Amino acid sequence: GVRPKGKAGKQAAHSLPTEGALPNTGWKIAAVSSENTGNKKFARNAIDGDPLTLWHTQFSKGDPLKHPHEIIIDLGTEHTLKGLRYLARQDGGWNGTIADIEISVSSDPDTFADPVAKTTLKKTREPQQIDFPATKARYIQLRALSEVNDGPWASAAEIGFIGE
Repeated sequence: GVRPKGKAGKQAAHSLPTEGALPNTGWKIAAVSSENTGNKKFARNAIDGDPLTLWHTQFSKGDPLKHPHEIIIDLGTEHTLKGLRYLARQDGGWNGTIADIEISVSSDPDTFADPVAKTTLKKTREPQQIDFPATKARYIQLRALSEVNDGPWASAAEIGFIGE
């Protein structure tokens, strides 16, 4: 939820709801198409439980890579997944905030079938939920196909999963 404004006049960050969420213990990044290491916008920031850290695709060296951008998350063990939650960056910027998104799941990090969900996210700092049919999987591939302001990047403050 939203907390009242702090001394700096900035809105407190949103965070992902915990209801129905898988705990992020044992999660790792299995693969990522790019991350901006210069300012520590690592892929792992998207699964660290902290809405104030974020993953951002490469932008500080040469031309930024174009869409699609991919991040593959390893949950450590197989779960029955029912949905994904996405939290846009909470630092005031919109760069990389995902618009068109595809989600695929698998038990093998190298092979993903057709997406279990494909949608267009809203331009909001609030958590967004994408439901899909219950599927057993260990790996989730999130593909960002476009950005809310038509920029070439992708970013996420937090990515979480609904399931058991």
